[in-house]
Amino acid sequence: MTKNKTRRVGVGNLLLDPRNTRIPTAHQTEDQRALLHELVKHEDVATLAKSIAKLGLFPNERMVVTREGRRYVVLEGNRRLAAIKLLLTPELAQTPAQVRVYRKLAQTTDLASLMVIEVVVVADRLEAAPIIAALHTKNPKRRWEAVQQARFYRGMVEEGLTPAEVAERLAVTLGEVRNYLRSEKLYRVALTLEYPDGVREKVENRRFPLTTLDRFLESRIGQKFLGIKLDEDLGFRGVVHPDRFRVVLAKVATDVATVRGLTRRINTERDFETYVSEAGRDLPKTKVRGRFTPALFLDGEEPDEESKQDRKDPPRRRRTRQSKSVVPTGFTCTTRQSKVRALFDELKKLDAGKQRNSSGVMLRVLLDVALWCFYKARKLETAVLDHYDKDGKRRARNPDWTPSLRQLISYGVEKRVLPGMPADGYKSVRLLLARDHNWIATIDSLNEYTHNPQVQPTEAEIRTVWERAEPMLEIILN
Repeated sequence: MTKNKTRRVGVGNLLLDPRNTRIPTAHQTEDQRALLHELVKHEDVATLAKSIAKLGLFPNERMVVTREGRRYVVLEGNRRLAAIKLLLTPELAQTPAQVRVYRKLAQTTDLASLMVIEVVVVADRLEAAPIIAALHTKNPKRRWEAVQQARFYRGMVEEGLTPAEVAERLAVTLGEVRNYLRSEKLYRVALTLEYPDGVREKVENRRFPLTTLDRFLESRIGQKFLGIKLDEDLGFRGVVHPDRFRVVLAKVATDVATVRGLTRRINTERDFETYVSEAGRDLPKTKVRGRFTPALFLDGEEPDEESKQDRKDPPRRRRTRQSKSVVPTGFTCTTRQSKVRALFDELKKLDAGKQRNSSGVMLRVLLDVALWCFYKARKLETAVLDHYDKDGKRRARNPDWTPSLRQLISYGVEKRVLPGMPADGYKSVRLLLARDHNWIATIDSLNEYTHNPQVQPTEAEIRTVWERAEPMLEIILN
């Protein structure tokens, strides 16, 4: 077998492959710019460009090329090449809006490191075929299970990073990191409990569906059943006696690990009510009250106030202070819409802990105005109006009618019109649309803050709304 060579090549000497499998036969061409535009349109080059801008190129993901005259055709890595070319020369993009996106990304990119890159040179396409097939069909790098991913995040925190720093380094949202850390902590507590013979092995299985535990944490019914409330610093804290919590969590973990199909049956308020009604029948009743923190299970004792002060935390945990505003430190708004910028600036000035009502209402207004302005800027307003007012009756009664915030978000998620939004981003934003009052941090929660005088938002709920909306906000505010 021929030993492949590595070589450093200037990006200007790298060509997109006219025979790239990602490009339909009808659209294959020798025109390099047309190939670039085809990849941008259909292969989510923007998300990859954002990753490269933040993290650079990974040395284990070299492009595979073959020589063609004085230049090289990229056989594997065409999306990466497209992203690099656009970061180096944003004017290659097809539309003015895309040019602005790549110009902005280029400002935060180490462009010098992208001008000459290391590639793997093969003799021809046949020699490259096994490499390409292995990468795209055999998937040697298996995707982590949720438990493994959560442990990875926890490991970074234990190394001295804050959740915000983990999110920044890995180019993921802060909400994703916090959700994984919180769920992983509940799972670690579950591992300390007693289980019947044969059950523990299933609970400890690396494929344990951690996301189902997260649903219990997201649902008010789930929280009440477990006897916990979310906590900004601890992840969660107990509001029942620890013995009661042990029994309930052991039941939940056992069912999640052993009951076939349960993970698909617990999604809505009714699902949780049904589950809790059935699961609670066999659990002992108690009137004994109590409180606890996860440390009781993970550290073996509940730390008192004095020991909390004496305990030495990693020094870096104080390095990055959480923004007092719901807007994370470093988050920017560069839109040309003056009204949107003004709303963003006002929201940044509000203390989410002391001005919870104002923060919740202002966040709702920002989402509403920014999303509608985004659709108008992309000339999608007519399509959105027609989608929710097919016969035009609403506009006939009120020419200024616009869809609700729920509808605006639903349209973006359903039609996938948010450029560069990864699948996890759409999943996060979709959580805002839950029509279940027992799910915290939804559009309905925002509406309650605005219209229901009996509802007072908590700081944690407001921050969770932001975290879920953040993948969308990164796009519509810039």
